[in-house]
Amino acid sequence: MDIKEYISSGIIEAYVMGLASEEEIRILDCVQKNNPEVKQAILDAQNTLEDFASQQAIAPPPALKSAIWAKISEESQPENLVEEVPVKPMEAPLYPSSIEPNKVPLKWFAIAASILLVASVALNLYLNSNQNNFKNELASLKAAQKENALAYQNLKSKWDLVTNPTVKAIPLLGVEKHPDMKAMVYFEQNSKEVYLALDNLPLAPKDQQYQLWAIVDGKPVSLGMFDQDAEAAVQKMISVTSAQAFAITLEKRGGSPTPTMENMYVMGKV
Repeated sequence: MDIKEYISSGIIEAYVMGLASEEEIRILDCVQKNNPEVKQAILDAQNTLEDFASQQAIAPPPALKSAIWAKISEESQPENLVEEVPVKPMEAPLYPSSIEPNKVPLKWFAIAASILLVASVALNLYLNSNQNNFKNELASLKAAQKENALAYQNLKSKWDLVTNPTVKAIPLLGVEKHPDMKAMVYFEQNSKEVYLALDNLPLAPKDQQYQLWAIVDGKPVSLGMFDQDAEAAVQKMISVTSAQAFAITLEKRGGSPTPTMENMYVMGKV
């Protein structure tokens, strides 16, 4: 196993973020026990994720403190003075007083309850905002990790083909109607396997697909359809023993028994 290639494959990031499968987790746990380099890479990834979470933390809104003090000031303002009307003193109260001078008035309980309510609402808003932002960032990280892993896999597939001495790379260049188009055919000369990559051909309509043709003894032979809905950028086509050239046409979904010449996009000689 190439440790550096294993570390750079994205499996460690997936492990730290909880995206790895159970089998990948078991393998990685086993590898890190016997390889300090892998164990250190896991620690580095964990530290990076923690640093990212700290940097993205949202401070409580500055207006929260002002809102609470404004509420206190509002509640503690003296009530509007009203004109005093003289009344005759009563010899005795109609009912005995049950409020002692040293007891806190009920009004202050209302003020405290209002403050707690404002603080609670503001804190909930802050926590919800912080949690939602973290979820969004985590979702973005997961999407980016998946995209990077896919890009790496596609690049590796092309690299494996290009560096294989038994594979012949055949560029297919745009015809007169599509001069800027390009595709690549990789022909494995021993096994006769054929691989196709659409370098810059536009996305085909939903009811159509690109079809690869091999020119064998002057006649077109279908090598199958390229599935643009698949994630693989390099796809294995039908094998062919020998060919003088390759071409790609745009056909109805599922393919055509004969190529539609006016819909030919690229062609290349072997």
